[in-house]
Amino acid sequence: MLQDAPMADFEIARLVVALYQEKGHRYRFRGERHAGLWELFCLDRGRAFVRVGTQRFQARPGDAFLYPPGAFHQHQATRGQAPHYFTVAFTARHAGILKRLCGRAWKLPGPLRAQLARLVAEEPHRLAAGTLRRALLAQFLSEWLRLAEGEAAPRAETAAPRVTYHENAAQAAVARALEYIDAHPDENVSLQAAARAAGVSPPYLRQLARAELGHSLREEAKRRRVARAKHLLSHGTGNVKEVAAAVGYEDVSAFTRAFRRVEGLAPRAYARTIAARGPTPLPEWFKKRR
Repeated sequence: MLQDAPMADFEIARLVVALYQEKGHRYRFRGERHAGLWELFCLDRGRAFVRVGTQRFQARPGDAFLYPPGAFHQHQATRGQAPHYFTVAFTARHAGILKRLCGRAWKLPGPLRAQLARLVAEEPHRLAAGTLRRALLAQFLSEWLRLAEGEAAPRAETAAPRVTYHENAAQAAVARALEYIDAHPDENVSLQAAARAAGVSPPYLRQLARAELGHSLREEAKRRRVARAKHLLSHGTGNVKEVAAAVGYEDVSAFTRAFRRVEGLAPRAYARTIAARGPTPLPEWFKKRR
């Protein structure tokens, strides 16, 4: 039984990284490996392709992976959905027991995800915070190991299907439409304008966007405008009315509704959060446009 495993010898030596990261829908991490360093990746929102060694997975919210020292790993956005995820990197002594968590995707239940959120949010500069965070990580891993007892076999992906010419053409059309939207961040770009830029009809672009992104082009444009607004709010760039105008909203009420729908809170409330005081990084797609 797992309860009899030699957990007493296991020890977190150093917590190197504990971050919550929000990436864009085109995010791609080319991969790396760490000697002597364990790394935890847990997807919180969106979708992501994850590769660990020779294994490949399509990660969904709540999926977690533990990369052992020396293992090559990479991840990237997939299905046009921006991944938000936790990353925790650490060193440990007598860590052989952790190997039973490696080599597969784990669906973490709500309480474990809450523990992980607390670990990442813990103030790193507080007195004795290092000791506390290591204790939180050890507790999290202990609970995860208990979960491992009853879990099923790995959920590895089969070989990727061959992409057809039609699929390539569809992806290119949606990409052109998104590039046009990116080039006009302070405008409410219409479907007709985006379709002209993509070289297809508006109904066909609507169909392609839903297939490629998993939601409408209008929804994608809204998310991008909100991402830009988050950056402006986090840098104290003007009041809410000015930020709304800067991202293409003439009506502050409409901007507030859109912001609340994407982020779950109003712009003024977001501006008071820890995330906004970070400050929020400039969206990757907007960096490329500049």
